[in-house]
Amino acid sequence: MKYFSVLLLFVLSFQVSVFAQAQSHDVRNDYNKLYKSIIDEYGFDQLLVNGIFYEDEYHNKIGHQFFMEDKLYKGSLTFRGKEYKGIEMKYDIYNNQLILFVRNNTSVVWVVPPNDFISAFSLGDKFFSKYNFQGEPEFYQVVFDTEKLKCLYYWDKNMIESYDDIKYISYRFFESEKKCYLLLNGSSLIYRNNRSFMKILPEEIKARVRKYLKDNHIKVNKSSDEKISELLAYCNSLL
Repeated sequence: MKYFSVLLLFVLSFQVSVFAQAQSHDVRNDYNKLYKSIIDEYGFDQLLVNGIFYEDEYHNKIGHQFFMEDKLYKGSLTFRGKEYKGIEMKYDIYNNQLILFVRNNTSVVWVVPPNDFISAFSLGDKFFSKYNFQGEPEFYQVVFDTEKLKCLYYWDKNMIESYDDIKYISYRFFESEKKCYLLLNGSSLIYRNNRSFMKILPEEIKARVRKYLKDNHIKVNKSSDEKISELLAYCNSLL
C-alpha cells in the first residue's frame, strides 16, 4: 500500500496551488467548501489532520484486503474519546487499518487515522472494539458482550505476490479468516469448533449447552453472528 505521510490540510492546499493557475476561482471555491464541510462535520484537528493520505497500491489484484466486501460501509468511529457517526469506511484487515472516505460535492479524500487513538468503530451492524488480552492492542469484532461472558472475532487475510508478468506484480488475496475467542470470568480462550467451545464452559452447564447446539444445528465456527449471539445469551443465562 502506498502512503504519503502528510497533513490533510497540506494536501488540500497543495492541490489548490497546483491547479490554481488554470482554474483559480473555481478550485479555491471547491477547496473552501470542502474545508468548511470537514470542520463543521468532523472537527478538523481531531479526526483528519493526524491521519495519513491513503492510496491502494494493490492495483493488479485478485480478491481484496477488506473486511466483508470491497465497498464503503456507513458506521461510527470513536477517535480520541469522541464518537463520530455516519462516516463511510472500509476496514483493511490485511494491513489492520481503518480507511475513512470524506466527500463534499465532487471532492473526495481518503484518510487513515492512527490506530493508537481509535477505541471502537462499526461497519453497518458489525461492531469492533480494541482489546489487549493477547499482549498487544488489536481490533476485535464484538459478537456478544456481557460482564460474565464475551465473544470476540479477530479477522485476518493472507496474500501472495505473483511475478508471472515481468513488468507487473499481481496480488492474490485469500478468503477472510477469523479466530474465535471466549472471555469467561476474565480468562480468554480460543475455540475452533463445537468440541473446543464446550471445553471452555463450566462443567455444570455443558449438558444443556450441548443439547442446545444439537437442537439448533449450530456449528460455532460457521454459524451466523445472530445464531452465535443467541447461543451465548443462552449460555450466559446458565452461568
